[in-house]
Amino acid sequence: MRTEQRINNIKNFLYSYHFSNGMRTTISVVVPSLVFAYFDELGLGIAMSMGALCTALSDVPGTIIHKRNGLIISTILIFFTALGTGLLIPYPIPMATWIVVCCFVFAMMLVYGNRGGNIGTGCLLVMVSILGETQLTPQLTLLHSSMVLLGSIWYAALALVLWQIRPYLNVQQALGDCITQTARYLEQRANFYTPGVNVIDNYKAVLAQQVIVNEKQENVRELLLKRRSAQQGTTSINKSMVLIFLDMVDLQEQIMASQTDYNALQADFKDLDILEKFHTLILAFAQELRNIGIAVAAGQRSLPKNNLKVEMEKVKQAIADITLQLPTLKERTRTIPLTNILQNLQDMAQRIYNLHRLTRLERLKDESIDPKLELSKFTTRQKYDFETFRDNLTFKSHIFRHAIRVSMATVAGYGLGLALHLDRVYWILLTVVVILKPGFGLTKSRSIQRLIGTVTGALFAAGLLYLTHNNTVIFLMMLLCILGAYSFMTIQYTLSVFFTTPFVIFLLHFLHPSDLYNLTQRVLDTFIGGGLAFFANMLLWPTWEHNFLPDYMKKMMSANSKYFELVMRAYSNEKVAVTDFKLARKDTYVASANMMAAFQRMLSEPKSKQKHPSEVYHYVVLNHTLTSHTATLAGYSMHHGVQFPRPEYREITDYLLHYMDQLQLMMDPATSANAQPSPIVHAFDRLDVHLESLVHQRQQEINEGKGATPVRDEMLETKQVHDQLVAILSLMKDMSKALGQIKL
Repeated sequence: MRTEQRINNIKNFLYSYHFSNGMRTTISVVVPSLVFAYFDELGLGIAMSMGALCTALSDVPGTIIHKRNGLIISTILIFFTALGTGLLIPYPIPMATWIVVCCFVFAMMLVYGNRGGNIGTGCLLVMVSILGETQLTPQLTLLHSSMVLLGSIWYAALALVLWQIRPYLNVQQALGDCITQTARYLEQRANFYTPGVNVIDNYKAVLAQQVIVNEKQENVRELLLKRRSAQQGTTSINKSMVLIFLDMVDLQEQIMASQTDYNALQADFKDLDILEKFHTLILAFAQELRNIGIAVAAGQRSLPKNNLKVEMEKVKQAIADITLQLPTLKERTRTIPLTNILQNLQDMAQRIYNLHRLTRLERLKDESIDPKLELSKFTTRQKYDFETFRDNLTFKSHIFRHAIRVSMATVAGYGLGLALHLDRVYWILLTVVVILKPGFGLTKSRSIQRLIGTVTGALFAAGLLYLTHNNTVIFLMMLLCILGAYSFMTIQYTLSVFFTTPFVIFLLHFLHPSDLYNLTQRVLDTFIGGGLAFFANMLLWPTWEHNFLPDYMKKMMSANSKYFELVMRAYSNEKVAVTDFKLARKDTYVASANMMAAFQRMLSEPKSKQKHPSEVYHYVVLNHTLTSHTATLAGYSMHHGVQFPRPEYREITDYLLHYMDQLQLMMDPATSANAQPSPIVHAFDRLDVHLESLVHQRQQEINEGKGATPVRDEMLETKQVHDQLVAILSLMKDMSKALGQIKL
């Protein structure tokens, strides 16, 4: 099993966007240097390679329009940055001013999202690289900048040509990655069924993985649904991917709908092996999802490898055996949660088999995308105008404060390098630019990762240079390091830096042979740059996550409230537009993931800046559990229909919604005094009485030897809805207590 998992992990990586991006970037960087080296003009080739590399940073996944526009803007800005930097190198004071201006403007480009931020980073990298050229005259500067421009054009042309050849590659890779991460989320939830599991600790892993899944889903929405809504793809491949993604989001809801009281489950069945059977079964589900993810990323068909129906029958028989051992109907109701979980898994199995089928394009003839589903509403639109930039020119904007920090840290590094007469000042600036991020936690982790990667990479380079002086071997290792550096840049930063350091040292070995000196300088400059970045984020108008937590908490509760309200309409025979329901569900997942991501960032900050971490985490878990219970109600109404609606459901819904409104008031210090206790509602008592009556009637039917009857069906449905609503009420009370302990 472990061998198969390792093979799947390797396949995942080879079929991923990260590897194909690494290959594309490596080709674009290596080819110019090789060509010019052949003509004994390696310096010009490296300048062209630098232009290609910096432009590659802006090439994040997106629609072809955004890709093209990003490449054009990046090419223009990189050229003028290279030209301006080269002309000002002989003049330290104007150069320092230029560094401040460039760092501020390009760091501010984060206001335009990930693509804008990457364009800014590319411009900063080309500025830093030009600083390493100390012998540039105005004529050489123009030549050097022109080569950088040529490299940018070369990469842009290569990227657009490859897109024309395989326009769906990025979408397939993103969708495959999304499915794989959903499989990991399912694996984490499977651990709840491991005998003796620590439920609280496992929730941390589940919530952390949910953040990743949400991020992957957002990536796919931007890539796939914008393409579809812009009428750029109506082929069978596009149709297949849209249908697979829609099924995946529904599957995510079904996974969350398996929510139950895991502590009670562990207590009730700790002496039986039924939980271990569930754990094994769910892992088989996750393995099927992994296989689908790999097939989608590779553009291949997928076929089931596990007979999920047979495995579910075994678990179903095990539940039946346990039920027969319980003498009364009341005791047998303890197995209802197990039956509900199994029923949910049966629904999931059908969806997984459908996902396998959707990877085979010839099976799509009779499939259609619901015309009522307005796909364009599920994507976000990024404004690329000056007004967005101007609105962030205030200390209230964390990006504005970040831009000032970058400017001050880089100019400090430049001044320090000149004062200490360091040969390669640009390595300090490079470290600052790459490490310094808007949040303290990310800067701290990047600093540690970069130091570890640099030191271990330098030791590896030193070892290789000690063992061999064969330039062919060193060059081949340099190519492998380039591929590794660019392939792992966005997923394993430490590993990326580990490969980057030998690559730089091997390059300098060919340009300026002085290996030990290059090693020590690289490590020294990394420590200086990392220290500057760390203290800049610590001391210069830092952004602490606890200041933003109340807003994230309110958004999470508001989204949960809207989702719950729409789901419960089905239990009152009210109609809900499918677009409204799925938008509410999406907003809930996004808000929950954003809250958890903010909490994780807070935990990476100094202890003195962490406000009530255990209480906030408890609140996050409660909200996640609320979403899961709502998903359970949604899944039941969607797959089985509400056959026995009760008037109590509407009263209870209104009561719980009012409770949620009061909790939102409690989260804001300005309105916390206005929060009022929710009025007493008797609908829960009436529902309890009705359920007890149904249980009594069903016991009589069993005594009379009757099988499935309407009373049995109503009892099971009422029990299911009753338990979920009671659980949500309990959650509301726990949230109220948790908020009372948090001083926001």
